[in-house]
Amino acid sequence: MHDATLSGVASRFYQSTRKIITVRSKFFFFFVIGAVIGLAASPAVGQEIDSSSARFLILGDWGGFASENQKAVSVAMAREAQKSKIQFVVTAGDNYHGDGIASATDTRWKTEFEDIYSDPSLQVPWYPTFGNHDYRGSAEAELEYSKYSKRWKFYARYYAQEAKIDDSTKLLIVHLDTPPFINEYRQRDEQYHVAGQDVARQIRWLDSLLSASDDRWVIVVGHHPIYSAAPKHGNTPELISDVLPILARHHVSAYICGHDHVMQHLFHDRMNFFVCGGGAEHREVNERDDVVFGKGSLGFLSIAAYRDSLTFRMIDEKNTLLHRSTIKK
Repeated sequence: MHDATLSGVASRFYQSTRKIITVRSKFFFFFVIGAVIGLAASPAVGQEIDSSSARFLILGDWGGFASENQKAVSVAMAREAQKSKIQFVVTAGDNYHGDGIASATDTRWKTEFEDIYSDPSLQVPWYPTFGNHDYRGSAEAELEYSKYSKRWKFYARYYAQEAKIDDSTKLLIVHLDTPPFINEYRQRDEQYHVAGQDVARQIRWLDSLLSASDDRWVIVVGHHPIYSAAPKHGNTPELISDVLPILARHHVSAYICGHDHVMQHLFHDRMNFFVCGGGAEHREVNERDDVVFGKGSLGFLSIAAYRDSLTFRMIDEKNTLLHRSTIKK
């Protein structure tokens, strides 16, 4: 197991706009009604869980056509969910590989989602993000499925959710829609269907949201890496150019992605980047100066947010702890 402790940069934001409050309030409502914010579940005998925390899993590139790899990761997730008493799940995109999903009533919803992530511990809200394979199918179908599923909470292509850590501390999770940023996809719209998505508007929304935030911790999730040391994809120039300056200016705590099917932690220009693409298959990783940890492995992230620290734990399909990192303020 690899262990790392890094210091974060404290930040506070004061500006607010009516538009941003409206967007954020909608998702805060779902947390309150669903008893996700501030949920203090009773720990199992012999296990102590700090109720002053937000605890959740992140899963990327998990659309595995009900493969044995996907099933193995789901079993490991259930064990971790039971142990840590998680409150919700976040996805980093490619919820359906291949040509995405055809409709909100496609049988793949049952065979590749409901039947696989069926453990009671995973019957919590799921907050998805779009990946490039999702755009190869019907992205609208993934949004529409929120009408049919009690746990699938996907109401917009990009959005924010807020989780309560304690009475005075909150965590903001921002879900970006990264496929429209990629020039290659815009040039191959017959395959990726990103035409009509206004990237400039999304950038303005992100900057305004982070300017208005008074959350102690901010995690941004997008499918494509900003930085990744892997031979298949690697860094994404469009996000380095358009998104990274905003995240850096607002001292975002971490950026989490998938796309490269690896488990990796990078530290670049005082910011933490986690690649969590091992939901259904894995590939090779590269060595690089900004890599804190990297492994071509199946797996997922288990995150615990406290008032003064964020703990990231990378876990594989056998529930082996691959890497742990703590960001402190």
